[in-house]
Amino acid sequence: MRYILGLVAVASVSACASNAPDSRSPANVTPAVDPVSGAPLSAMIEGSSVTSQSIDGNQNAAVAPGISDEQDFSAVAARESIESDAQRIESYQAAYQQAEVVAVPERPEGSSVSVVEYALSTTNTVGQSIYSRSALSGDARAERNCARYTSADFAQIAFLEAGGPKRDRHGLDPDGDGFACGWNPAPFRSARGAVEDTAVVEDSGISKADLEAVGITTDDTSDLADPAPLPGETLNISGETVASE
Repeated sequence: MRYILGLVAVASVSACASNAPDSRSPANVTPAVDPVSGAPLSAMIEGSSVTSQSIDGNQNAAVAPGISDEQDFSAVAARESIESDAQRIESYQAAYQQAEVVAVPERPEGSSVSVVEYALSTTNTVGQSIYSRSALSGDARAERNCARYTSADFAQIAFLEAGGPKRDRHGLDPDGDGFACGWNPAPFRSARGAVEDTAVVEDSGISKADLEAVGITTDDTSDLADPAPLPGETLNISGETVASE
């Protein structure tokens, strides 16, 4: 009877056993993956010119395309010579073309005013008052109004378009020099070759350029007819030759 109960117990235990696969079973182990090659995909294509050979530490890496190696002396010396440089210079000289000088096109009618033309048409300096201004045109108002423009050139254009330099509707030129918001015509004059002389004679507010415009010169360029002799030279007095002491 005991043997019968033992068999029944063993049968019941085997019936409750799990049907989960054994992870240690060779049949349930994931197969090993083949090692991945480090070569690029293009090297795996049949007939490709790309090699799949790996670069070891003794080989120099190829220069990336698009990067110049002109600064590498060894690389340049390997492919260039004095003769090849001379041929290349000759080819550059043969291909050189000089652009023809053409006239500047005329400004179309109805376009905006030109600060360049205005700068070349004026002769006064910055701060030299020429035009009368209203008592309301003060520095504080000009500072506020000038802050509306991103540059002095734009302020000068707006000033001229509004009737400047004779009129100052926007309050941009309180001193009446014809230049708004600190705009300076000197760079344009210098570019033309007419370098502005800003020296003022005796603090009178009149520049040398203004005096020269009416035919008055202020530079003392008179030279001595007979320069003073140096020690050891002869000194001419009344037509006689006397050795100087």
